[in-house]
Amino acid sequence: MKKSISQISIAVVCILLGFLLTYQFKALNKSNENSVKDYNENDIVAELESLKKEKDSLQNKNNALNEELKKLEDAASKEGNVGKEIKNQLDSARMHLGLVDVEGPGVIIKITPKTSIFGSSNDNVGTSITEEELIHLVNLLWYSKAEAISINGYRITPQTGIKNSSNYIWIGTAGKVTPNEAITIKAIGDKTRLSVALNFPGSLDFGALQNYNCEVEQSDDLVIDKTTQTIKDDYLKSADNREEE
Repeated sequence: MKKSISQISIAVVCILLGFLLTYQFKALNKSNENSVKDYNENDIVAELESLKKEKDSLQNKNNALNEELKKLEDAASKEGNVGKEIKNQLDSARMHLGLVDVEGPGVIIKITPKTSIFGSSNDNVGTSITEEELIHLVNLLWYSKAEAISINGYRITPQTGIKNSSNYIWIGTAGKVTPNEAITIKAIGDKTRLSVALNFPGSLDFGALQNYNCEVEQSDDLVIDKTTQTIKDDYLKSADNREEE
């Protein structure tokens, strides 16, 4: 009898110890997970803040250099017609590269999701626009001699790519648009020519654009802001240098 009681007592103690060890192990794992989560979140926030500060610093330096360069160009242009012509070419290049704010006549394309799928083709019902539709519109505008383009305020430059990523469409490295929200595209150029190209059959119902309302408005005074993306030329160099070597 005493032996049975001892065995039962030992069994109860073992069960309690096992329960306590299991509970402690789970609590420790949960604590570690929370610590790792907090660490990752803090680490990401710190990295984002660091990148933002670095971007702001580079932007400020870039603005200061542009101002200094402008002063030098203004001084050079006062010395003769040659300097003035060079300055005009530089100003034109900056506008086409998206390095300065620009204004002029053009068109505005407003793209909004339809509240109903009626009117859409069966092949594209329920689908959202992707990089393909935006690239189609940008190419169409360039082909129609647009001189400056922006998507939701993000300037399109020679180095601006358009790419799907998760639930967004990235415009370069600085901007992104959401397919299920309104998208506005601005283009400066011959507003009549741009409107004719956009209203041509097949232009505004390409792919998933059939599931969106696309309105084209002409304007005499559009403003498109400069790019926030840095134009790089790490590998690009003038071919004239090859002749001199």
